[in-house]
This record gives sequence, C-alpha cells and structure tokens, in this order.
Amino acid sequence: MKMKAVIFDLFGTLVEDLTFSIGKTTPTLAEVLDVPQESFAQIWRETSDLRVNGTFQTVEESILHVCEAIGARVTPQKLEGAVQTRLQQIKGGLEPKPDAIATLTRLKQSGYRLGLLSNCSIEIPTLWAETEFGHLFDTTVFSSRECLKKPDPAIFRLACERLGVAPKACLYVADGENYELAAAASVGLHPLLIPNHLARRRPKLFREAEQWQGDKVYDLTEIITILNERSH
Repeated sequence: MKMKAVIFDLFGTLVEDLTFSIGKTTPTLAEVLDVPQESFAQIWRETSDLRVNGTFQTVEESILHVCEAIGARVTPQKLEGAVQTRLQQIKGGLEPKPDAIATLTRLKQSGYRLGLLSNCSIEIPTLWAETEFGHLFDTTVFSSRECLKKPDPAIFRLACERLGVAPKACLYVADGENYELAAAASVGLHPLLIPNHLARRRPKLFREAEQWQGDKVYDLTEIITILNERSH
C-alpha cells in the first residue's frame, strides 16, 4: 500500500540521544537551587518516569517535587533560575541531526503528512515551537502531554488519528527503544529502524534494535528511497 504519512521518534532519530547529556544537568540544577547535589540527583533520577508519563505538567512542578522530597525549601527566584537553566540545557540538545531538516522538508514537499511521537518530559513540548522542527510537523504527540507513552499501542493509534491517516498507510521511523517498533507494527504501522549509536550503552532498552530483522536505514535520507520504492 502507498504510504501517506511518516511518524518519527525524536531522540536518537531526529536528534541525538539526550540520556547522558541530560543526566549531567542535575548538579547544575542543584547548584542553582543551592540544595545538596547528591540527594537532589538521586531523586531526580528516580523520578524520571514521572516526568515522562505526564505527572508534572510544568518544569516548576518537577523541580519542586524533588526539592520537597529531599526537604529543601527554595526561593521563587532560585526556582525560576533552575527552570530557565533546565530549559536552556534541553533546548541545546534539540539540535537536528545533519540530515533531519532536509529530509523532513523533502517529505513534506512530496505530500507526506508528518507526525512526531516522543516519550519525553514536559520541557520538549514547552520548547517545541522554538526549535527548527516546530513548523514541519502536521501533528506532535508527546507522552508528557498525553499521559500516555510508548510502547502502549494507544499512543500510536492517537498519532495516526491526529494525522487523519490509517496506520497501514504510515511509516514509523525510530531507534527501537523499549520495543516501540513491535508496538507500532501491532497497530498496523510499517516500522523502520534507524540504529542509535549509543544503544550499546543501554542494551536492555535497545534489545529490540539488536534483534531487529525488519527494514532498516542508517541515515534519514534513505527514507526517501524506501518511500519511492513502495509507491511503485
């Protein structure tokens, strides 16, 4: 069947994987807040799932939760400073891969509808309009906004519904974290793996990518070729 849309994962697919660079932000946040770094960092790590699943709908909420958990009181000024620090750090990590913007632009010009589906904290949708990607997607689905995350099949269905395209007419491009490719396929999308060079540092999360026997590309420009082949 001819593809009408392409849904992209974000981290490791359109931008580099932020797992390790984000981890480095916690001492800086603690320093801005003037709270104990070690205890702040520990609770920050332990609450990562809460940030992704939509428990916190603002950056302030996520930071205050950790401060309260360690018994630290912070002034409004320090909290605002930490929020701005966090946003700047995340924004710096949303730089497109070298071939991302050109590929997305070409797909859009060719008439494909474009969707984004990302497991992410609230900073990403907060900053999204300011990124180079902001104007290129027909719909964006962020786990922290929807309180729903991959690999739940429901979030893939939601992305397709918002695009107005049946799953069988959608390509899903991702790095294979947490069995997202199989989940996409279970809904009817056509999954396409783009390997993440940092996957070897987190083998449990990327087990699907290691075992993947389906379609695969090594750079985003190859997607054009695959779609052209499927159109004939």
